[in-house]
Amino acid sequence: MYHPTRRRAPFLAALLALPLSLALAACGSARSEGSAGTVTSAQVVKESTDAVTRAYGTADYTEPAADGPRPASGRNIWVISAWQQVHALVYQGQEVSAAAASLGWKTQVCDGRNNENGGWGGCVRQATAARADGIILLAVDCAPVRQALVEARRAGVKIASFSGFDCDDPSQGRSKALFDAPARFSAATPTLADFYTRMGRLRADTVIAKTKGEAKILHVSFEDVAMGEYQAKGFTDRIAACGGCRIVDSVKISPADVPGIRQKFETALLKHPQVDVVTVDIDHFFVAGVQQALVAANRPGLLVVGGECQIDNMNYIRSGKGQEICYGASAGYRAYATVDALDRAFQGSLPATAGVGLQIIDRTRNMPAPGTEYTGPIDYSALYKKAWNRKGGAEAP
Repeated sequence: MYHPTRRRAPFLAALLALPLSLALAACGSARSEGSAGTVTSAQVVKESTDAVTRAYGTADYTEPAADGPRPASGRNIWVISAWQQVHALVYQGQEVSAAAASLGWKTQVCDGRNNENGGWGGCVRQATAARADGIILLAVDCAPVRQALVEARRAGVKIASFSGFDCDDPSQGRSKALFDAPARFSAATPTLADFYTRMGRLRADTVIAKTKGEAKILHVSFEDVAMGEYQAKGFTDRIAACGGCRIVDSVKISPADVPGIRQKFETALLKHPQVDVVTVDIDHFFVAGVQQALVAANRPGLLVVGGECQIDNMNYIRSGKGQEICYGASAGYRAYATVDALDRAFQGSLPATAGVGLQIIDRTRNMPAPGTEYTGPIDYSALYKKAWNRKGGAEAP
């Protein structure tokens, strides 16, 4: 459940203790008997099947805007990373730096060290003292660094978010917005809350479509973290429309629970042998222990649906054991969109809506080559560089 007033722990807080490291079935009969003795309407099954079919394709992705102001030049940008021991954040920072370099900008990545000793705010203040022109936040929400951002804005620094919630979001206390360029992935998901809610809903649609509306679900959710609770809300709201689906149990993981996630998950799986679907909202939970537990359990026929398609998770899917599905939202495309939004902010323009979608990846469809990141179906790098050069920006390298 979503709790707008609950104080949330840092996004990566518990990772300090960890080593980092359909075909769709036809709809069939008009009604499906569910585990709770109720039924799922044919209309709900069809809606979910259509949503999943679309997400296996490329239509959810669109090209970025080709117009905008003349690119700013000679900017000094600081990228504030929540924690550089997390591979996904390292990759995101690299992509942001590559996009900025295409405009001739210099970048400095500051490791917030999972906010140890106020590391996130310390990075913001270092950027301000270094006379940065702009700051880009990676997995750092507004509330924990609010005062540092206020100081940065007073110094004329522009603030952009790759994946942080602004201070006006309910999860951050509904105070004044401080981002000049908030994350804006697509017209369908104009805010981070919309994006993560939609990911949760698509996870539910996947379950409904692949089981034809008959599912006994073990749901692993991330509590006390905004992006996790938005996903859980999207999932549970949509599953409620599936009369033949039942969430048998919820394994609610807070940041402090992550080191013990395998034991918590195994206990729940053993307690409920009737479960035929496992949904896990955050892909890192597989790395932290869920994947190992699934392999050890050896439960053929268990549908296992995951999160955001990190490299380790795509390897799990390739193995044919444990995790079977993830949802690709191109981090590279998001990085270029963030830099474009910051460029527009420098010149007093609003961010342009990008076209980052969600694409379902399984063992046989949409899987990138081993050892490579998911980039998506749009050649975003070439398109942004073309747009920036046409407007008189630096030549693409």
